[in-house]
Amino acid sequence: MASKLIRYPAVNPVFFVGASAGGVRAFISLASKLPEDFPAPVFFLLHRLRESTVKPIGLLTALQSKSNLPVKIAKDGELVRSGCIYLPADNLNIGVDDNHIFHSELPNNETWRPSINFLFKSGAREYKDRAISILLTGKLDDGIEGMIETSIQGGITVAQSPDDAYEPHLPLMALMKDHPCYVLPLDDIPKLMCELTHFSHFHDQQAVLTESASAAKKLKKAVK
Repeated sequence: MASKLIRYPAVNPVFFVGASAGGVRAFISLASKLPEDFPAPVFFLLHRLRESTVKPIGLLTALQSKSNLPVKIAKDGELVRSGCIYLPADNLNIGVDDNHIFHSELPNNETWRPSINFLFKSGAREYKDRAISILLTGKLDDGIEGMIETSIQGGITVAQSPDDAYEPHLPLMALMKDHPCYVLPLDDIPKLMCELTHFSHFHDQQAVLTESASAAKKLKKAVK
């Protein structure tokens, strides 16, 4: 019976979701819409300046109160399991190696810690074509190099529609530098995530996948 409680991501994709400005509300929205039996691991990362004393007040508590999935601060050495949302520890980068979570203070020259780029790159190198990197609302460019690495490793990249984002600069940078596979509004991202895991939950999730792929192609041409 105990073995049924441990769901390993041996087949399903692994989702890495990054954001900056406006990210708290975006994460709460995603967590509240994913079904309780969602069959894949999910990492949420709101980047912060290295050694910053400013913390996203109540993020863990807010997510736990709204999410259908368990939400936790990841522990060093913990096995990655499906059906869970992981958050990084304070002032540490988070990555994955051999399907286990690790934290790191390195690199010392990184502006952000935790860094979206660090997580996306680590996830892409670990899971290859099973890695899915999703970049949401935000400023500056943390996460762009990670999305490029995801594409290089054969994974899937997703950006929130810039006109739907609280801060459009980060998803716009994704369109200019990486050319994501899918571009769509925040409310539709849980539907896309279900479709990418071949998990039927929303009645229109297949249409969302098709529409978001078409939107990505149109926006790529527009920003060239």
